[in-house]
Amino acid sequence: MVGHEMQHAGEEHPPSTIRQYVITGVILTAITAVELMISYSSLPHGLMATLLIALSAVKFGIVVAIFMHLKFESGLLTRLFMFGLVLAASILLALITLFWNDSTDAVGGIPAGQEQAAPKH
Repeated sequence: MVGHEMQHAGEEHPPSTIRQYVITGVILTAITAVELMISYSSLPHGLMATLLIALSAVKFGIVVAIFMHLKFESGLLTRLFMFGLVLAASILLALITLFWNDSTDAVGGIPAGQEQAAPKH
């Protein structure tokens, strides 16, 4: 299988046309418009963040597949790229989960609403 993939690695992919780039641009613009509508909506912050991250990941996938020509590369390169993408997304989700309910004050490390009153003199 590796020899077969290596044999096709040097082959040229079909040239992209202006029409493909225009369609890709329209799709990316439409997704960006949806992202803007979501960001100005009154959705809860958690849902808003989830939707915006998902739409951003879709746009990222489109850009990588079309403009970086990943869809024409060998399966091995695609799997390696996807492994890195999944690893980065997992780390991001782990950090979001870790700090999601963090209610400590950024300066003093005191939980919000639990500040001690200053001693009276």
